[in-house]
Amino acid sequence: MTAAFSLAGRVALVTGASRGLGFAMAQGLAQAGATVVLNGRDPATLEPRRAEIEAAGGRAAIAAFDVRDRAAGDAAIDAIEAQFGHLDILINNAAFGVGRDFFDITDEDWRVSMDVALDSCFRLSRKAAAKMVERGWGRVVMIGSVNARIGRGTNTAYITAKAALEGLTRGMASEVATRGVTVNCIAPGYIATDINTVFRADPARYEWIRNRTPMKRWGTAQDLAGTAVFLSGDASAFLTGQVLVVDGGMTIAI
Repeated sequence: MTAAFSLAGRVALVTGASRGLGFAMAQGLAQAGATVVLNGRDPATLEPRRAEIEAAGGRAAIAAFDVRDRAAGDAAIDAIEAQFGHLDILINNAAFGVGRDFFDITDEDWRVSMDVALDSCFRLSRKAAAKMVERGWGRVVMIGSVNARIGRGTNTAYITAKAALEGLTRGMASEVATRGVTVNCIAPGYIATDINTVFRADPARYEWIRNRTPMKRWGTAQDLAGTAVFLSGDASAFLTGQVLVVDGGMTIAI
């Protein structure tokens, strides 16, 4: 059964992989045997991450581009295909949120949030999956959020993008299901990463989330790695169009 969780010989692209959830999932895929291509906008930030994975015995490369740039994304996927011969796994992790009151969100704030957290996932998935279906095997994993299901103030653009991402997951999954490609979504709960340092620095808000979670703790980035490995390999071959909520029980408790 261990072989079902092996990613040996697979090549994975992880967006937003310079830190936090993206890097932790990339580490998990590398430990399972995949060659991981780390995406972010700054190659100087990605290079130490690549070196860290390789120092631990994994295989990694970098693909620095802004996920909002369709031409750059297409070129990066073409380059991965040319270098490694195939791209088997796409983890759409890059996201962006605007922490403002609903009436203070500008049209530009809204557009950037949608472009990063939703539109880029559509474009990269369409590009990557084209070759996956030709080869008859592929895995696309969207990274959603519990905020797609339970709202929170000053977070409307992010909530909307993540809710739409679940729809993209189901729609795409239904179209490629007979061609060897699965499409699923991970919805993390509240995870202690750099992106929410300010939120966690407020004792009242930190404790509010901790006490709202049945496990009585915030998640760690490593809590997502195992789920990402599962959805990226043969162990999940009959699972598609689903949202796996990894939130310490937050969404199942009153």
